[in-house]
Amino acid sequence: MIKALVFDLDGTLANTELLHYRAWKETLASNGVAEFSLETFMTFVGTSNEKVAGDYITKEKIEKTIPQIVKEKQAIYMDLIPEVKLFDGAREIITRYHGTFRLALASSSHKKEILALLKSHQLDIFFELIIGGDMVRRRKPDPEIYLKVQQELSLAPHECVAFEDSEHGLNSAKNAAMYGVAIPNEFTRGHNFTRADLILNNLGAMDDEKIAALLQCPP
Repeated sequence: MIKALVFDLDGTLANTELLHYRAWKETLASNGVAEFSLETFMTFVGTSNEKVAGDYITKEKIEKTIPQIVKEKQAIYMDLIPEVKLFDGAREIITRYHGTFRLALASSSHKKEILALLKSHQLDIFFELIIGGDMVRRRKPDPEIYLKVQQELSLAPHECVAFEDSEHGLNSAKNAAMYGVAIPNEFTRGHNFTRADLILNNLGAMDDEKIAALLQCPP
């Protein structure tokens, strides 16, 4: 029996990718990086702030630590949060299934970013559990964040469905033995979603029948 729905945030519930890109482009420029294209940024989708910072500290020989660079980027991004819009169907699926399933959120973003975004859309009250990327040691596609969700909710993997927009995120959920639903967006349509148990055009397409059908998928 499925008992919990677990959502990624960036690119899944909220259309944040271009805002993250703007924040990273400004941060890296202020640290001497002349070029940071959108195409380059898209190679990091589904990973983490720490991954971007670490790669560019090494590549550009930036004399700062990963936490310092991440803090600079985070400050810029937090100012952009009022511009964030939800994807079609995001609010509907959360309000529809609140009370029917336990709802959790597992995102590579730091928890303070997650809470600020959710509160700006009055969605924070719907989630029983929120796990941010700063609360785990290993980032997606490592399964640690989803294993932590299972542990905190005291649920088995087959009792959880994860919703993800990226290949890294989907693999993180599948590596934790959860059911995985992929919702590709304009930036991730080229990702490999062959491990997905279900692929949707948008979150609003999820219904009781599709949730029940997941139970017929092989583990």
